Amino acid sequence: MMKPEYSFIQARLKSGKYTMNKLASAGLTLLMLMLLSRVLPMAHTPWDAPNGEPFVTPEVWVYSYAMLISIASDAILAVLPPLSRLKQAALYAAAAYTVYYCLFIRTPAFDGMAELAAIAGVCTILVFFTGKRMFSGDSLFTPLFALIVPLICLFCL
Repeated sequence: MMKPEYSFIQARLKSGKYTMNKLASAGLTLLMLMLLSRVLPMAHTPWDAPNGEPFVTPEVWVYSYAMLISIASDAILAVLPPLSRLKQAALYAAAAYTVYYCLFIRTPAFDGMAELAAIAGVCTILVFFTGKRMFSGDSLFTPLFALIVPLICLFCL
């Protein structure tokens, strides 16, 4: 009788660690994206819209697009036989390029810049891939980057 309950608890703990890892990776990605946008402001791009409101905010870029691509890539990797890290990174990059290119090919604000959006998406996803390896369930950096860093990014940067 105790075995099914124990496996249920283990599954919940495993899924919680996975969720914290993804949120920590998103926090790291958001921090890097916000710092890069402050250091290297790019004029005349969809990131810097004329009315002051960007077409795609960094939060939407990371939490809506990149996180879903990362989760989908992890699902694909779960059904494949074990791959090397380089092949896993290539799968992440291919998924990101395909999705970001398809998302922004018909968007007027990204007219002629779908390749730029796709390359930026690949860089974003590769930061997620790095975070997947960097944040463990036992580290205190995981909840810090999952919970505190996004709040700092939203209110201070």
